[in-house]
Formats: sequence, structure tokens, C-alpha cells
Amino acid sequence: MKKIHLYIAIFIAISSFWACEIERKPFQDLEDEQVFSDELGIEAAALGTYALLKENSFMRPYHFHGEYGGDNIALSGSTTDALYYMYNFQHTVNNGHLNSLWVTSYKGIINSNKVIENAARGTSDKMDHIIGEMYYLRGFFYFTMVNIWGRPYTQAPTSNLGVPLILDAEPDENNLPPRATVAEVYAQIEADLKMAAELMGNYDRPAEELRIFASIESAWALLSRVYLYMENDTEAAAYATDVIESGKFGLLQGDAFTKYPTYVPEENSETIFACRSLEDEDNYGWMAIGGMYANIDGVGWGEMYASQPYRDLVGQYPEDLRNSFIEPQYVEHGDADAFGNPYNFITYVTDKDEPAGSKMFTTAYAWYEEGIWYYYDGASWPTVETEAGVDGKATKYFIYIDGVKTYVEPGAEMEVRNGYPKYYVTKCSNQGGQPQLWSPVISRLAEMYLNRAEANAKTGNESAALEDINVIRQRAGIPTYDAVPAGRTALELVLEERQLELAFESHRRYDIFRNGLTLDRTYPGTHDRGNAILTIPANHNRVIDFIPETQILAQPNLVQNP
Repeated sequence: MKKIHLYIAIFIAISSFWACEIERKPFQDLEDEQVFSDELGIEAAALGTYALLKENSFMRPYHFHGEYGGDNIALSGSTTDALYYMYNFQHTVNNGHLNSLWVTSYKGIINSNKVIENAARGTSDKMDHIIGEMYYLRGFFYFTMVNIWGRPYTQAPTSNLGVPLILDAEPDENNLPPRATVAEVYAQIEADLKMAAELMGNYDRPAEELRIFASIESAWALLSRVYLYMENDTEAAAYATDVIESGKFGLLQGDAFTKYPTYVPEENSETIFACRSLEDEDNYGWMAIGGMYANIDGVGWGEMYASQPYRDLVGQYPEDLRNSFIEPQYVEHGDADAFGNPYNFITYVTDKDEPAGSKMFTTAYAWYEEGIWYYYDGASWPTVETEAGVDGKATKYFIYIDGVKTYVEPGAEMEVRNGYPKYYVTKCSNQGGQPQLWSPVISRLAEMYLNRAEANAKTGNESAALEDINVIRQRAGIPTYDAVPAGRTALELVLEERQLELAFESHRRYDIFRNGLTLDRTYPGTHDRGNAILTIPANHNRVIDFIPETQILAQPNLVQNP
């Protein structure tokens, strides 16, 4: 008899098993027939798929790939951790993070397949909902994989390769499917999510479970994103509207929004679906996703900072609530040292000698008196000049270096690491007061407004696009748009707002490349080390990763990416 080997979610109550026939055997060693003989076993098997979703072997590389491959972040040093090669685009065939994601994704897919194949539809609305959840999770795993190992859908999807499709509960070890095309994988994702929505339509989980288990709304939300990536803008907008008009979700406002990551998902009105992390049990400490972004109460590496271009963007409006997710780390001491030198500085970006196009931070002593900043140029104290902000934007400061106007940031002395000012990111930390506990967000309501805005911008409905952008800007506390500013397009405004709003949530890399744009890394950060790739156009080979070598060796009919 075939046996099922499942990862069972930690939050299954032990008492649930005491009252049933399977109490004397470890659950993961039960025969398939026993596991799927009743609703309890099926539900437990489904929970096992959720447990795989939040495994560090999946969630960390999922986050690394989508966020570290963008321009919101800057690493302050080199590292032997394979995350470095997702950050600097110097890909390797033996990246352990990506191999773990590949393996864990297929475990989740096969776990989903087992429930889909063995659970009987039509026995109850609840059982149909659980089966629908498995279709959703299978679609999500495939969507993650095809975006890592397959080129953007907008680039010849019927010929470019994605990943193998495995839809059997008990795959034949002799039947090793080749890589399906990107179009074929997307077609499977689309079918899975539509089936998920259909099966989850007649049952509502209790309110406290709405945002931590898949729902019809989470299926709609992911369909909206999938169609956006496919440039099926009509469907992308329609599914986003379905979520928005469901009435089940609301944007957090004011101070509540600035505390978004501190709330558990089930108590967060904006969250559509999140991978729930449990207090004490899922706190990965230094190895948590937020651990790379910040050291909080002595926990975390604090090595990956908000990038200079992202800080420039969000800092245009000091009142923008999204500034609250970035915490500059200042040195604590008096106003001046023993020699009378001030502890204020100006910081600015200058060219490095090599490689060409690379940048570094430079500082100079500064002094602030009666509303005026001065800086020390090595011989005297010239004035830091100002440029008034336009349309409510912040005042800019600048100096001239060899006749070149150079913008600077004046302020108190900051802590630095290897010459990089520490701008901690706290958007992935502090859930429930635990420094590095966080429930990664898969979908939230703000994305739906931005999905619909992008779809409308691409179909020429500028007024509708601006209306949705303004919902997000108004919530952030910054001026809204009456019209598209001269010299800009509605799509540019949407993509800028997506960068501002969805930063550090694993969207940015994909938003750049699926829109045919070039990733610009000409800003300070250690992505300029070695064989640096500072600008990556959407058609570059490094836009997608290598298939892990261990998978190529195990399955010889897999074709490696160039």
C-alpha cells in the first residue's frame, strides 16, 4: 500500500487526534487510505500544504528572489550566503536557497495533488472549500516557480520554457516530465485558480480564519495578478474589482497603517491572504526574513538597507506614512566632539573609480544654525543651498562639487556598515512585539487597487487609473493627482506607486521585467563587486535563474536556462 508523507501544520491540536482511530501511529506514516478516510484526515493533509508554504526553505527564497532582485534594497557587504547571488545577478547553478524552493514547491504541489485526487467533492461545502484551497496553493507554487525559472509571459510564452507540470498524486518515478512552456504553466495556474474560486464559493471559513487560509477572494486576488502579468488587462481589472467590492477588506488608515506588520493577519482588515507565523513557534530569529533588514533588540543581521533611490522616492513627501517602514540608525552622542567638530553630516552620492557606473556614499561635516546648513569642504564652511519642493514635495539640499550640482542629505551622524548608512527596513518584523516575527503577505487590498490602476492605464483609461492611485496616495497622506503631469504617463505613475506601496513584499523585480523595463542598479551597494551587472534589461539572460544543478542531474531531460 502506498504511504503518504505529509508535513503537518504545527497548529493542529493534539487533542484532535486523541479522539480518533489514528492516535497510536505517527500521522506521517499512515497509509493513504487511512489519511483520506474521513474529513479530519483530509483537513490535516491540507494543513500540511500550508505548513510547507511557510517553511523557511520556501518563504525565504521566495522573498529573496522577488525583493533582492529589485532596486528597493542595497546590501552593505558581501556574504557567503547564496542570497548574494540573487541580489547581484551573478547566478550560480548550485544556489541552495533556490534548490530548497524547487524541492519544497514540488512537495507542496504533490501534497495538493493528493488532497485534490483523494477528497470527494460534493460531500459538503466545507470539503469543497478545502479542495479549492489546494487548487489555490498549487497555483501559487507554480506561479512562484514560473517567475523564477521562466521568462516573463510577455516574452514569447509559447516557446520559452517554464517548469515541469506534475498533476498526479503519486507521480511515476519513471515519468519525468520535461519543462512545460511558460504559456502552458500559466494556463495551468489560471485553471487551478478558477477551480479554486468555484469550489470555495459556497462556504465561508470563520472570520478568524479568513485571512490565514485561502478563500475565494484570495483566488480572485491572485488571478488579478496572474492576468496582469499576462497583460490580459480586462480580466486583471475585473478580478481586482471583485475583491474590492466584496466588502470583506478595508485599507488600514493613519497610525494603524504604519503598524501593518505588527498585526496578526486575521486581525488586519487589509490582508487578503498571509502565510501565518505563530508566536514563539515560527520565530526564526536571526534567520527570519526581517533579520536581514534590521537588528531589533539584538536580533537580526541588519545588513540589507533601503536603497538610495527608494529613499529618495518615498522621501519626496516627509509626511508619506510609508516612510515609517524605514528607520535610520543614528549615532548617539553630544553636539560636538572634543575639538569642536559637529556630529552632523551631509551625505551624498559620488562616482566610484570602478566599475564604470558604480556609486558610493561620501560624507562631510555639517553644521545647522538658524535654519541654515553649512558643511566643511576641507578649508571653510560654505552654505548648503536649497531648492524649494514643488507641489508639496520636500525641500532639496545641494552643493556644487567641481561645478556639478550635487544633492545631499543633511542630518545627524548615522551608524554605518562598510561605508553604507544603516537605513533599517521594519516592514517584515515586530508582529505581536516579537522582533523578527512576521506573517508574509501574499495578497492585500492595496495591491488590488494598483492592479486595477495598471490595467486601466494600459487600456487608456487614465481617469480610472488615477482614481485608484489616489486611493493609495490619500491613505499614505500625500497629494493626489488631478491629471497626469506633463511629460509623464499614467503607467509611469502606477509603477511608481507600486514601488512605493509594495516595497519589501516581493513584487518589484517582477514589476520591472514584465513591463520590459531595465533594472537600474547604479546606486551604492555591494552589487557592484566582482563581475558587476549594474543595469539589467528585461531581455537579459540573468532575468531568470539557473535550474538547480542537483535537479538537472536527477532529471536529465530538464533543459538548463542560458
